[in-house]
Amino acid sequence: RMIRMKKPFQLPEKMARYRGQFEQSVRDFLKLDARKGKTGRYESKLAGDPYFPKSEKYPVDSQGKPMKLLAQINFSDMPRLENFPESGILLFFISVSDDVYGLNFDDPCEQSSFCIKYFENVIENEDELVDDFSFVKLEDELAFPIGCEASLTPDIGSELVSASDFQFERYAGTDAWTFFEQFGDQEETVFEEYHEMYDGFSHKIGGYAAFTQYDPREGDYPDYTVLLLQIDSDENIDAMWGDVGIANFFIRPDDLKNKDFSNVLYNWDCH
Repeated sequence: RMIRMKKPFQLPEKMARYRGQFEQSVRDFLKLDARKGKTGRYESKLAGDPYFPKSEKYPVDSQGKPMKLLAQINFSDMPRLENFPESGILLFFISVSDDVYGLNFDDPCEQSSFCIKYFENVIENEDELVDDFSFVKLEDELAFPIGCEASLTPDIGSELVSASDFQFERYAGTDAWTFFEQFGDQEETVFEEYHEMYDGFSHKIGGYAAFTQYDPREGDYPDYTVLLLQIDSDENIDAMWGDVGIANFFIRPDDLKNKDFSNVLYNWDCH
């Protein structure tokens, strides 16, 4: 097994004296390359048809309508990430009968119009799997955030905390606003440099999240520190969250270790 040499992380020159602090925030993540095209039932993908056993109850939203597959991750095809499963298939479904893509503004963890399912033991016999998903009906006037089926190919990387992630304060010792303010008339330049290096945007598993507005975990949900999945707007696959927004799913570390996906925070925002 190859040991990856940890190269020193890029940092704006003005932040050099904080290197020790910020390197404590380093996290591995899987950057997911999404490509338009038909996918097999076991593959990692966005949209398209899920791997789904006939013996299982298919997820419906709060109006009783079948939800649509947003993303499918087959962990046996993914590089190993600490605390994440090494095998099994994780499915993300969202409602297609509301105009906010299944977001619950009162309780972002209540799986009433989104749903996450994990199948630890994957069935090899395709006769035992659902093969017709025509019962999942898209309503014409409501758009689905992903316009076409796409395969996902992972590439492992490491990054430092993004300035929009609420955990920035843990490493900087102060919130991002105050931290960058100390650079006086260089404040915007230093922020822009750092943001360019670690903005958090992309389709990804693990690492740090990106937001177009603010981090929804600040205040009420500080335990949801792990980015389970992030799906960005991406014109190559006709993915669009509102007005060029981004969607994220967060989980608590212990739930992830225990492969318990019943308590996940779902959020998306746009400009």
